[in-house]
Amino acid sequence: MSVETTAFVILHYGSQDVTNQCVRSVLRMDHQESVQIIIVDNEIQKPEADRAKLKATYQGIPNITVLMIHENGGFSYANNQGYRYAREQLGAAFILVLNNDIEFTQKDFLQQMVQSWKKDPCHIIGIDIIRKSTGEHQNPMDTRLRTREEAEHTIRMNHRALKHYQLLYPLLYWNFCRLQKAATAKRRDDAAYASAQKDIVPFGACLIFTPDFVKSEQLAFTPETHFYYEEYILANRCRQKGYHIHYVPTMKVWHESGKATEVSYRKEKEKLRFVMERTAEACEVYLKYIERETKERIKK
Repeated sequence: MSVETTAFVILHYGSQDVTNQCVRSVLRMDHQESVQIIIVDNEIQKPEADRAKLKATYQGIPNITVLMIHENGGFSYANNQGYRYAREQLGAAFILVLNNDIEFTQKDFLQQMVQSWKKDPCHIIGIDIIRKSTGEHQNPMDTRLRTREEAEHTIRMNHRALKHYQLLYPLLYWNFCRLQKAATAKRRDDAAYASAQKDIVPFGACLIFTPDFVKSEQLAFTPETHFYYEEYILANRCRQKGYHIHYVPTMKVWHESGKATEVSYRKEKEKLRFVMERTAEACEVYLKYIERETKERIKK
């Protein structure tokens, strides 16, 4: 079966060992003649000498490119640089955008991807992303978009908590752990992940942009956020343009959620603050986006 050029955009952050494992899993797939790997180094806080080690590791390997990010643009910006390179410089038909703590285990992954798209064309494919340590199935991330009221509530509650963060931290951390535990249990036991679904909100740790999307869109994520809510913005954008997102559970990957960031945010207190700050910030971008879309629909 013929497989068109497929680019894997891997966002490197944290441990190089994690990135190396991800790359090795891609290189074990069938149809290597069609594979291109773009490692986007988003470690802007590290000295250039340290960052050069990653580039040196893959120096001279024909189908691997390392892109160095120097601007503090965040998750969406860095991934967009890799997506644009894959689209414009490599002419990739399929572009996968993924975290570096993703591990592929299916040798026929590319065949499955092409077969799924040809059988039931769509713009984005979400796959069964399994958290290795818990067995949690992380896709679909959601079955509907967040409303304006929900976005406003999220922003308001995070800002209030951050204002009194030092005092409230023990309670916030307890509640965060409680919600995480409940979500993990539900996603581990919920059978919904086993069924193919359409027009869902896909989990952003591994997204497949098909030729239908790549031919039309210069960027994977727009408007950009530093971290979080990319999936809701993307799903909303697809809905506005009449694009379709399919969840295909027969395609599977391992994911160790949080592994890519644990080196930089070891202290739970710092990590939780980071999550809350970035969530509020990204949710504000999402809110402005859906408000703008509403105004444009009214004008029409």
